[in-house]
Amino acid sequence: MPTLREGTATDLPFVEEMLYEAFFWSGDVARPPLIEARSLPEFSISLAGWGRPGDAALIAEYADTKAGAVWFRLWTPEAHSYVFIDSKTPELGLAVVRQFRGRGIGRRLLQATLDLAAKLAYPALSLSVAPENPARHLYESEGFQKVGEVGTSWTLLRQLP
Repeated sequence: MPTLREGTATDLPFVEEMLYEAFFWSGDVARPPLIEARSLPEFSISLAGWGRPGDAALIAEYADTKAGAVWFRLWTPEAHSYVFIDSKTPELGLAVVRQFRGRGIGRRLLQATLDLAAKLAYPALSLSVAPENPARHLYESEGFQKVGEVGTSWTLLRQLP
């Protein structure tokens, strides 16, 4: 069973690796090298200036190895990422290292993040997912609902208690 801990500034390179996994999730599409992905505006903005108010991350560790990460951050109407609902609704990202997939780590990370966001009194969490991405079923099973489409991705929203 993985352990979860709060992410720190030293985890940012790992979170970036997980962002890369989330961006290039499909094995059917050629992946650019990470250094090239960093030059894509939609990739580079995702973690730029990490550590500002509204940024949070959880890291899953399995047998002392980082196995996955989930993160969220707030955006403004003037500066935002792919999915923007409003300035009070953080956008979530999640990925699990390939060798650790299928062990419930993604679900555990997602549930812990839902709890954290509710504790921080956020009204909801949003995310972007391709409809054919298997992770979409995880998100939907945890109460995320489609509220829109941007390009080839769906915008999902989960209201919090």
